[in-house]
Amino acid sequence: MTLRAPRPGWQLRTAVIAIVAMVATIALVALDARPVQAQAAAGRVSGTISSATPGFTVPDSVQLRLIVLEGAKVTDAIVVPTRGGAYSASVPIVAGRTLVPHLTYEGVDYFASPVTLTEDAREVVRDFSIYAVTHETPDLAIASTTMTVIAIDRERGQLGLLREDQVANPADRVYIGDDQRVTLRIPAPTGTIEASGDNTDGTFVFERGVVTTTVPIRPGKLNTIITRYVVAYDPADDAYALRATSPLPTERVRVRVPEGYARAIRPDAGARRVDDERLTGQGADQVLQVVQSTGRVNPGGGVVAQLRGLSAPVAQVNPLTEPRGAVLASVLALAIIGGGTALAWRRYGRPA
Repeated sequence: MTLRAPRPGWQLRTAVIAIVAMVATIALVALDARPVQAQAAAGRVSGTISSATPGFTVPDSVQLRLIVLEGAKVTDAIVVPTRGGAYSASVPIVAGRTLVPHLTYEGVDYFASPVTLTEDAREVVRDFSIYAVTHETPDLAIASTTMTVIAIDRERGQLGLLREDQVANPADRVYIGDDQRVTLRIPAPTGTIEASGDNTDGTFVFERGVVTTTVPIRPGKLNTIITRYVVAYDPADDAYALRATSPLPTERVRVRVPEGYARAIRPDAGARRVDDERLTGQGADQVLQVVQSTGRVNPGGGVVAQLRGLSAPVAQVNPLTEPRGAVLASVLALAIIGGGTALAWRRYGRPA
């Protein structure tokens, strides 16, 4: 099976991360970006761009744009010059139009809260705070790793997995990776046939059992890195050892499996069963069985959940094709991301 198999459960996820999809169009819109037409102005968006890294001075080469949204559609990107750590743009007031201030420094994106200009609110201020960047690896660590089974295809003997890593950067600079801009190397679970990532501010490559990503690791907050996998297991053996391996020192590792996907879930050494979690909403009510590390996990270590009895413990239902299964998979995906919109807003939409 290719990565297409689990997607019926994951496609609905895109509806709640529309702002991330919008961000992905910036490169195309930028080709048609134009200077501000001051003579057509009726409102103003301005602000300062300050340094969050001691000793770092914000250069005038910082690229700033106002992304123009007509409803939910990106229609333009207005280039705004920066000088001395400040910017100011005169723009027309158009009903139904939203402007998203966005700047890029050394390939790292920053977004401010969207702006809607009206006759009563002609001037709006949006400030940015940006970091210097570095290729030197800081003492990165992972606050938590959660690996969740979100789909199963019993006929093919395959599972769909979603992994969320909360990465902390204690430095005062954005880590943009090595010479190839790789910032993190995540070991894939055993039997992975395909893997990819959901972050729009970096690329993901699956090769030789490892997923590499170029997502910048920012200081000052946890960085959410989301990867997904299709893994194969032997239906004749009717078992699979689901392992979440840590690429960095990790405070907590969890593996979550929906109730009914396996007859038994047993933790290996260094892990234990903890209280189940219940997910509700979107017409689904699902209990997740949880295996969690007993303490801090070193790089190369991890948590293993032994899944026994994967062959339809309740009934012969394929959650990838049955309506309830498809909904369930999407609900699980949304639940672990924490609400795709919230994740996107936390990363992109909040004031810088």
